[in-house]
Amino acid sequence: MTGRSRGRGHAKARGVAAALLLLLAAGCAGAGPALEVLPGSQAVVRSELVFGRLKPDGSVVTDGEWRTFVDEQVTPRFPDGFTVLDVLGQYRARDGRIQAEPSKILLIVHGLDTRPRAAIQEIRDAYRRLFQQESVLLIESPARAGF
Repeated sequence: MTGRSRGRGHAKARGVAAALLLLLAAGCAGAGPALEVLPGSQAVVRSELVFGRLKPDGSVVTDGEWRTFVDEQVTPRFPDGFTVLDVLGQYRARDGRIQAEPSKILLIVHGLDTRPRAAIQEIRDAYRRLFQQESVLLIESPARAGF
């Protein structure tokens, strides 16, 4: 999300939080069957970080800048692995126009302890600082995984 979108960040965050609460409430209400626990799987957290690539000056975080960011900020914190997806994000700008933005999703599956969550926050902070971003969206959900 660009620096140009300042001001709408709090409203957007409240909207996302409300949507997540509705999903959580639906899950608690028995909206679907529980996942069968498969042999060899374990409880984990699925963290998805959404990085907008538009900078406040209108330029875009280049593929080279992104690769350097991953090499310097993500890999040292999650050397066991992660997944990066190229996506197109969209939001309504303060002036009411619909704004599309090239984005990256970083998917990390990690344990339930606090170390990975602190590392994720460090990654978010570094991206905001390096590329003058208002925010980096974080979505966390419980999951089961086995390798």
